Amino acid sequence: MPEVSRRALIAISAVSAVVLALLGTAVVAVLSGGGSAAGPMAGLAPGNGAWPDSSCSQPSEPGQVVTFTARDMGTGGAMMGGTAAGPMMFMPRVASVPSGTVTVVLVNAGSRPHELLVFPLTAGQVAGQRPVGTDDRIAETGVVGEVQAVCPPDAGTDGIVPGGNAQVTLTLAPGRYEVVCNLPGHYRHGMSAALTVT
Repeated sequence: MPEVSRRALIAISAVSAVVLALLGTAVVAVLSGGGSAAGPMAGLAPGNGAWPDSSCSQPSEPGQVVTFTARDMGTGGAMMGGTAAGPMMFMPRVASVPSGTVTVVLVNAGSRPHELLVFPLTAGQVAGQRPVGTDDRIAETGVVGEVQAVCPPDAGTDGIVPGGNAQVTLTLAPGRYEVVCNLPGHYRHGMSAALTVT
């Protein structure tokens, strides 16, 4: 094998090793939740009163409580086959709660701000199928509630900061609802979930 080809092969192998190491690190970060060494889920235990910042006291959660955790792949989305914004989701994707007083809690375990709005679904309407406008958001007509930051308190940012928590207490009749993040591009990238109220 000519010396030039051997050097090129060695250089390609070295670059490949670096790329694979970076991809491995990104995959581990994504699977562990990214963020700090402990991950953004450290200290979060949705629904049992644990909040990530010990200086925050948990507000009361009247009625039935349903918790949605916002997740995203951050800037790793493009590397993992998504777009520059990356795939996003609420977990669980589907939840159920009895009718009446319901406190909807958002735990932001992602790497960017998120929000959560609650919309009723009409017969035949499917979560995640609302039309997205030219501003990369859905119309907010008919929204029945939006979570408000509780920990840390709202610092004037658009959405709930990574590691933050928010909630809204609503009176919900039996039916089907959709929870969404309507920050630009987030709904289009998968930030919706279904909520059934029985």
